[in-house]
Amino acid sequence: MPMVLTLLVSLYKLCRFFTMAGAERLAVPECVSQAGSWASSRDHREVSPGVNTDVRAALERILPALQRAMAQAKAVAGPTEQRMAITEVFQLVEEAWGMPTLGRDVAKVLCDVIRLEGGLDLLLNLLYTAELETKCQAGKLLEQILVAENRDRIARIGLGVILNLAKQRDVPQLAQSVSGILEHMFKHTEETCFQLISDGGLDAILYWCRWTDPIVLRHCAMALANCAMYGGQANQRLMIEKRSAEWLFPLVFSRDDELIRLHACLAITVLATNKEIEKEVERSGTLALVEPFIASLDPEQFACEMLGSSDNSQGRTADDLQRLVPLLDSSRLEAQCIAAFYLCTEAAIKTRQKKTKIFSETGATQSLKRIVCYSTSSTTSSLAKKVLRMIGEEVPRRILPTVPNWKPCEVQTWLQQIGFNKYCQSFLDHQVDGDILLRLTEEELQEDLGIDSSITRKRFFRELTELKTFANYSTCDRSNLADWLGGIDPKFRQYTYNLLTCGINRNFLHRVTEQQLQEDCHIHTGFHRVRILTAARETLHSPITLQTASDGTDVFISYRRSTGSQLASLLKVHLQLHGFSVFIDVEKLEAGKFEDKLIQSVMSARNFVLVLSPNTLDKCMGDPECKDWVHKEIVTALNSGKNIVPVTDHFEWPDPETLPEDMRAVLKFNGIKWSHEYQEATIDKIIRFLQGRSSRDSSAGSENSLDCLISLGQT
Repeated sequence: MPMVLTLLVSLYKLCRFFTMAGAERLAVPECVSQAGSWASSRDHREVSPGVNTDVRAALERILPALQRAMAQAKAVAGPTEQRMAITEVFQLVEEAWGMPTLGRDVAKVLCDVIRLEGGLDLLLNLLYTAELETKCQAGKLLEQILVAENRDRIARIGLGVILNLAKQRDVPQLAQSVSGILEHMFKHTEETCFQLISDGGLDAILYWCRWTDPIVLRHCAMALANCAMYGGQANQRLMIEKRSAEWLFPLVFSRDDELIRLHACLAITVLATNKEIEKEVERSGTLALVEPFIASLDPEQFACEMLGSSDNSQGRTADDLQRLVPLLDSSRLEAQCIAAFYLCTEAAIKTRQKKTKIFSETGATQSLKRIVCYSTSSTTSSLAKKVLRMIGEEVPRRILPTVPNWKPCEVQTWLQQIGFNKYCQSFLDHQVDGDILLRLTEEELQEDLGIDSSITRKRFFRELTELKTFANYSTCDRSNLADWLGGIDPKFRQYTYNLLTCGINRNFLHRVTEQQLQEDCHIHTGFHRVRILTAARETLHSPITLQTASDGTDVFISYRRSTGSQLASLLKVHLQLHGFSVFIDVEKLEAGKFEDKLIQSVMSARNFVLVLSPNTLDKCMGDPECKDWVHKEIVTALNSGKNIVPVTDHFEWPDPETLPEDMRAVLKFNGIKWSHEYQEATIDKIIRFLQGRSSRDSSAGSENSLDCLISLGQT
C-alpha cells in the first residue's frame, strides 16, 4: 500500500514538475508576496488503478471536490469567498483523516496534492497578509495538512511567517491554530526545533500553558512532547533553561482533559531520561505526578475516546512509536510506565486498522516482552501484557529478579523462556544455579555445556547480559553498587556481580585499578572501565551534602480539587519561578499517613495561600467535626498563626454565620482577585503579601478585603 501511494504521488509530481519547479525555490519574502498563484486551469487527474480499492474510491470522490475548492480559493473574488473555499478544503481533509482504517492513506494523498498545487504557498501568503478572520481559517487548514513533506516545505520557506504569528500571543482566535502548527513543526528536525526555540516558538507555547482553553493546552502539551522527543539533547537542555519542566506541572495537574495530562507526562518523562538534566527535571515536582496519573487510567477506554476524536483516530506513525522504545528500555519507571500505556492505546487503534506489524517493525515488541519479564512495576507489566495480547504476541512469564539466589530449576525455566531448551539437560547435569550462571565464561559454555556454535554462544551471552542488567542484587549488594553503576549508564548494571564476587563495593571502588577491572572483574570494554573509575573518583572528591532537618517550605497552597486544581498549579509554578519553595498536595502524598503529613506540611510552611475557586468552602459548611480537608487545613493554618493569603477566582464570599466558628477568622484576611489576563501583575501582588506585612493587617487596604465586602453586604 505505501509503495502504491508513493507511485501515485510521484506520477502526480511528474505532471506538475514544470509548473512547480520554480516555486520550490522561492525565498520567504517572495513566497509570501507571490504565492497566491496556484496553477491555473488543470485537467482532472484520474487515480492510479494500483491503489487499494477502498482508497481509490475515496480519492475518486474527494479529489474533484478538492480541485474545485482550490480553484475557487485561487480566484480570490473576495475574502468571504476565499474563506468559504478554504473551509471546504478543510472539511474534505478533516473527513479524510476521520475515515476508519484508510484515513491516513487518503489524507496523505490530499495533503500532497494541496502542496503540489501550491496550496501551502497560498496559505503562507494569507497568514502573512490577510485580515484576522482569513488568517484564522488559513491557520486551521495548515494545521490539518502538516504531514512530513509539508513540514519540510514550511521549514524551508515559511517558518518566519509562523514565528511572527506566534509573537501575537494574546489573540485567542490565532492561538488555537498557531499552537497546533507549532506542535507539528517541533517534530520536524533538531535544527527546526532549535530555530523554533531560539526565535520565540517555545516561549509562545510556554506562555499559552497558563491559559484555560483546552484546545490550546492540548496543542501546548503535544508541542512540548514533540520538542522533547524529536529535538535531541541540546534542545532538551534549552527546554530546561526556559523552565519547561515547571510549566508542564499545570498541564499534568489539570483535571479537565486527560489527553493534555498524558502528553504532558510524556514530555516530562522524555526530559527525565536525559541524564544531563535529570536532576533539574526532578526538582520541578512534575515527574512525581506521572505514575499516579497513569495508574488511574483505563487504556482501553482511553483508546475508545481517541478513536472518537478526529485528531487522534488514526493513531501515531511508525516514527512516533519508534521513539517510545527508548522509554521502554529506560531505567526510569515513569518512562517505562507511560510508554507502555501509550503503546497500549495505540495497540487498540492499530488492531482495528489491522496494522499490528508496526510494533515488531519498530522494535517495541521485544522491549514489551522485556518489561513483562523484568519490570518491578505491576502497572507497567500489566500494560505491557495487554499490548502483547492485543497484537497477538506470546506473553512471557515473569522472571524472578533475585538471580543470585536461583536454584537449578529456575535456571531451567529461564533457558526455556529464551529458547535454549536444547541445552537444558546439560545445564541440569552440571547443576548450574544462579550464582554459576552469572559467572559463566565462553570457554565453559563451549567445553563444559556443549554449546559449540560461536553464533549460538553470542546469542546466549546477549540474553545473559540482559538478565544481568535487570537482575536484583539486593541480597548480596549491601552498598547498592548496582544502582550506582546504573546511574553512570543503565547497561553498566551487568557488571555488578563481577565486582561483588571480587569483594568490591562502592566504598572500595575508587582504589581499584583499570587492570584489575579488566583481569579480575572481566570488564573487557576499555571505555566502560574508564567511565566507572572516573565516576568512582568524582564521587570520592565531591562535596558531602549533610542532611539537615527541614525548615519547611515558604508556601503551602490549599485548594479544592474539583474547581481549584488548575489555579493552584499555576500559582505553584509562578511562585517557584520567583524563588519560593512551594508545597502542594498531590495524589502521591495520599500513600501513607496522609493526614499527619498534610498537617505537618501546613505547620512547617511560613505562608498559607488559600485558593478560593467556586464552591471551595461549601463542604466546610455543616462540618462541625472538621472532617473536610480544606476546613482542616484552614483551621491548622489559623491555629499556627500562618500568614494567610486568600486568592479568589470567580468565588462568592459566603455569609460568615454559615461557616464553622473555628474557621471564621479566615474572613479577616485580605484577599487577592486572580486575573488570568494579567497573571504577572497578580503574582507580584501575592508576592508583596508573602514578603511584606501580614495579610491580616486591615490597613493593607486590599480592594478584595473580605471585611469591606461583608460590611457592604450588611448595610
